[in-house]
Amino acid sequence: MKTALITGGNSGIGKETAKALVARGWQVLIAARDAAKSRALVESVRTSHPGAQIDWLSVDLSDFSGIEAFAAEVSHRLPVIDALVLNAGLYTRRLTTNRTGIEMMFATTHLGHFLLTHHLLDKVRASSDGRIVVSSSVAHWMGGQMDLDTLRQPSGSQFLQLVPFQAYGRSKLANMLFVRELARRLQGTSIKVNGFHPGGIKSDFWRDTPGWVTASVDPFLVSEAVGAKTQIHLASHEGLTTTGEYWSGRKVRRGSAANRDPALARKLWRYSEEVFGITDYGRPVSASTPTQMKAG
Repeated sequence: MKTALITGGNSGIGKETAKALVARGWQVLIAARDAAKSRALVESVRTSHPGAQIDWLSVDLSDFSGIEAFAAEVSHRLPVIDALVLNAGLYTRRLTTNRTGIEMMFATTHLGHFLLTHHLLDKVRASSDGRIVVSSSVAHWMGGQMDLDTLRQPSGSQFLQLVPFQAYGRSKLANMLFVRELARRLQGTSIKVNGFHPGGIKSDFWRDTPGWVTASVDPFLVSEAVGAKTQIHLASHEGLTTTGEYWSGRKVRRGSAANRDPALARKLWRYSEEVFGITDYGRPVSASTPTQMKAG
C-alpha cells in the first residue's frame, strides 16, 4: 500500500487529493492546524470508503519549534512516504510575523515545509518511487528577485493590498526555488520533486482577500476537484520521470525567469539552512536534539 502525507490536507485541493488517493487504495495522513476540520474529513472519508486508511495530525508550520516532534510522529506512523505533498499555504491581508519574527506567509509556506522535508526526507528516500509535490502558484511571478531583507521587518503598508500580494508571491516563488534546488540535490536518486500552479480555486483561500479582488477573479475560478488534478498526477502517476519542474494543467510550464534562476535558488537555500542551523540537509542530527534556529 502506498503512503502519502498531505499538509493542508483538510480543505481545498489538499482535501481533494486526500480523497482521490484514498480511493486509489493509498494510506493517507493529513496534517493541518484545524483539528475539528481534519477530524470531520477523516470521518467523512471513512464513511464513504469503509476500511479507508486515513488519519490526521495537527501541525502549525509557522511554529518551527513543533515541527521536529510532528515529523517524529509522522515517521512512526509512516516509515515509508511515497508522496510528500507540501500543500499548505496561506494569504494574509496584513503582514504579520511568526514567533521567530519572520513574515508569516514565507514562514509557513516555505520555511515550515523546508524544515519538515529536512526531517522526513529519509522516509521519502525509503520509497522506490518517492515524490515530493509542492503547491506553488502563478503568483510566483510577483515574487521579484526574492527579497530576503524585509522578512524580519515586513512593511506595514496595505496600499491596494499590493504589498501583501507581493509577499504572497515571494512565498510562492520560494516554493519553486526550493523545488529546483532540491531536485538538483537529489539527482541520481529515484525521488521526483515538482511544483505546480493549481489554477484559481473556489476555496477558503479567498476569505482573507479584499472584496474587489474576489469579485474580479470569481468568474475565472475552478472547482477544488479540478484544481487538484495536477497535484494528484504528480503524486501518483505511474511512470513519472520528470523532476525539478513547474507544472500547470498536468503539463510542464516555464514560469517566471526568477523561478528558473539557479543562483537565486542557491541563495534561498543557504538562507533557509542558516535560519535553522542545518549543515547536512535531509539528515537531522538526532530525533532528540531540537533544531537550533539562528537569529538574523
